[in-house]
Amino acid sequence: MKYFVLVLFCSISFSASAQWWRIGPLKGKRFPPIANTTNHSVEKIKFEAVSCPKIISNELISWYRLNMAEYKTMRNAQHNMRFREYSTASYNFSDLANIYIKQNRLSEAKWYLLQSILISRRENNSRHTLANLISLANVKIDMGDVNLGRQDLLEARQIASSNGWKADEKVIVKKLESIQGINSQAPKSELKYADNVDPVAKSK
Repeated sequence: MKYFVLVLFCSISFSASAQWWRIGPLKGKRFPPIANTTNHSVEKIKFEAVSCPKIISNELISWYRLNMAEYKTMRNAQHNMRFREYSTASYNFSDLANIYIKQNRLSEAKWYLLQSILISRRENNSRHTLANLISLANVKIDMGDVNLGRQDLLEARQIASSNGWKADEKVIVKKLESIQGINSQAPKSELKYADNVDPVAKSK
C-alpha cells in the first residue's frame, strides 16, 4: 500500500522547473509586451542660454611672465652696472621701464627712464635718448604732469630734427598737437606708485 501511494504521488506531482506554467491552460499563451513610455518630460524643460564672457586681450598678459622678466632684467642691470657696462645697462633700465608701464607702475617706470637717459646722454646715444624721452613724456602725461611731458617731447623733437629723423619728428609733433592747451590732467585711475624704488641703477 505504501508503494502504491508513493507511485501515485510521483505521477501527479508538478515539475520543479520554472516552466511549470507551460503545462495546462497557460501553455502557448503569450502576453502582449509592455508599451514604451512616450512622455519625454526632459524635452519640455527650457534651458537658459549661457553667455560666455569676452576675454580682453590685455587680460591674456601673464603677470607671472612679467614678474619673471622683471627679475631677469633687474639681474642683468645689476651685473652690467657692477662691471661698468653702462651702455648695456641703459637698455636694461629702458626694458624695466617698459615692464613697469605694462603693470601701470608709472613712478618706477619714470625713475628707470631717467636713469637710462642719464647714461644714454653720457654715451652720446641720441637714438636711445630720443626713445627714452618719448616714453618718459607718455609716462608723465599719464601721471597727470602734462606740462613736464611736453618739455620732454620738445627736447625729443629737437634731437630728431638735428639728426634728420623726419618720421620720428612727425610722430612727436602729432603728440604735441594732441596735448596743446592742456597743462595738467587727472592721472590714470589704476595708477600704482612704488613704495621703495630699488636704487641698483644708480651710476657709480
